[in-house]
Amino acid sequence: MSPLLRAGLRAFEVSLKNRVVSPWTYLNWIAFPLILASVGLFVFSHSSTPGHDAYAALGGGLIGFWTSAYLDGGNSIGSERWEGTLEALLAVPTPIWVVMVGKITAALLLGVISFIPALALAYLGFRIAPLQIDAGPFLVSFLVLTFSFFAIAMAFAPLFALWRWAFSLTNGFELGVYVLGGFMFPVDRLELWLQRAAWFVPPSWATRALYHAAGQAGRADYAGWWARSIALSLVCLLLSRLLFRLVEQNARRTGQLATA
Repeated sequence: MSPLLRAGLRAFEVSLKNRVVSPWTYLNWIAFPLILASVGLFVFSHSSTPGHDAYAALGGGLIGFWTSAYLDGGNSIGSERWEGTLEALLAVPTPIWVVMVGKITAALLLGVISFIPALALAYLGFRIAPLQIDAGPFLVSFLVLTFSFFAIAMAFAPLFALWRWAFSLTNGFELGVYVLGGFMFPVDRLELWLQRAAWFVPPSWATRALYHAAGQAGRADYAGWWARSIALSLVCLLLSRLLFRLVEQNARRTGQLATA
């Protein structure tokens, strides 16, 4: 096993253990998805527009899944800084991006739990009819969506070590992804300029494919949606690599971190 792979797996293991025992992560997995899902389900239960069942059943879980990727994963550098271990992390031979891959992957794995309370509330509490899921496209769409979350979290992570105002910026963008990603309602319900902005948000294309595979009406272009989401996600990963390199260069040049 290569040293980089071993380091990434070790970061994944340690991060997984830390999150399992952290009360805060259970808010992201259970409490927040339930609150948001209950609001969405209440609104959709009073709507006569067909095709909302998929958004009612999956929306809360998607938000919890994204929150886990962003807060538990993308903010991992901020957590390292608060715990006083970021400097030591940058000083070791293993590149910091390798450690972040392991930490963000752990957050995504546990973030899947968010769908359990949201779906239980939809099916048991609001009596939503079971979704007519096209299993193949649904699975591929979910994997593409997961990759897009991973890519955005990787792009966000180095910002916390570069600028003091990074948390305020990314915290606002968290809500923006809810809207532009189409987690709780179709993007085509937004104003035209917001629909255009959603074109550049990787999860928006994967979410569109996911909901169509879950029974949403309309013509599906799975290959095109997947390709757009993957392409934008790869751009985010390239950006993250450049930002991580900038973090390392600044740390070596100044001997300190901007947010330390």
